[in-house]
Amino acid sequence: MAPVSYFNFSKFFESNRRWAVFFIVFLSGAFTIGMNVYSFGLFVEPLENEFNWNREQVSLGYAISFVTSLVAPLVGRFVDIKGSKIFLIGSLVLVGLGFILRPFMTSLTHWILLNALVFAGYPGTLMITSGVLIQVWFPKSRGRMVGITTAGNNFGGLIFPPLTFVILSRFGWQSAYFFYGVLVLTLALLAIFLVRNNPNKSTDSKIENSKNYFGLNINEALRSKQFYTLTLGITFACFTYNGIMPQMIPHLHTEGLSISMATLAMTYIALMGMLSKFIFGRLSEKISSLFLMSISVAIQGLALAIILIANGNIWVIWLGILIFGMGFGGLGALIVLTITECFGLKSFSTLYGLLSFLGIWATFIAPWMMGRIFDSTSSYRSGHWITLLIFSFGILMLVTTKFMNKNRNFLIDD
Repeated sequence: MAPVSYFNFSKFFESNRRWAVFFIVFLSGAFTIGMNVYSFGLFVEPLENEFNWNREQVSLGYAISFVTSLVAPLVGRFVDIKGSKIFLIGSLVLVGLGFILRPFMTSLTHWILLNALVFAGYPGTLMITSGVLIQVWFPKSRGRMVGITTAGNNFGGLIFPPLTFVILSRFGWQSAYFFYGVLVLTLALLAIFLVRNNPNKSTDSKIENSKNYFGLNINEALRSKQFYTLTLGITFACFTYNGIMPQMIPHLHTEGLSISMATLAMTYIALMGMLSKFIFGRLSEKISSLFLMSISVAIQGLALAIILIANGNIWVIWLGILIFGMGFGGLGALIVLTITECFGLKSFSTLYGLLSFLGIWATFIAPWMMGRIFDSTSSYRSGHWITLLIFSFGILMLVTTKFMNKNRNFLIDD
């Protein structure tokens, strides 16, 4: 009976492996973004108190996020050639080490280097590998499944800020980082056994032969004008990741919310993000993801403006928070889907890597700008007004890309 039972289980697992892939990718985003984006602001004051750093110095740890853009082209190219699995696992190991070693750091140099490790793991744990894996394993429903999977980022935001708050209150920042490192490394171990590059075993190591890899090759994509307008549009839109979200908790605190209420606001943003990713992802199967991304950025800009003009009015601030959550969540899914809409999956990873590299300037400028402005004015307000202007340029580039792309839409025409 044992061999028969094992055979039945193995057959059942293989027929449902796509869900194992889904959960690994979902948790990869949840861990990475929940720990390093949504919870970043909660570590600011403990690190300042521990090492006597100022806000600009702490922000340098996040400014090193440009490392993501440096390694993304290389990771992207190899993902297109060798498949996603090996880079997903290796990237999770980098992120895990970047967290688990932080309790042992003694200088600002250590802080920067360990952040560099985490950000070097971003391309493999987030958009590049997940964007390919989910669209290949769920080809008939990739819009909604990319939305649901990238909702893992927001699920992390729902879970980790309150968890971080509790751990910091009871055990300290060292215990929080060490525990998070263990979680990420455990997920890497699970990925070794559960993830496969695509449903076809015979072509698992040669993913370019899969029928699911459609679209333009790298040379065709780079000759199109929309690659460059899309790069600018996504780069400007991503100021929300590099400049707004890491400092959202201290920003809301300086605007009038208590730390606990600011943490609750991040939890709400994460919860709404999960819902909006599914909605935007589902809509992308019928409506241009470029237009949807423009709407997402516009909603975020409106929300930031409302918070700025609130001038300490708690009710108006919460109105801005409510609106921000509706727009922010869809962005993660739509980045993947806009690239697929314009160019398909044939060279998706390489294109995403190049796009990230060309936007490298923003990954450094945004967090540095916010930290510098706060140290100069004791507020993030000026930085948020600048970001609103940047969002406007981003929307213009995204709409321009849609018109350049004409009727080509690899998402809808699958």
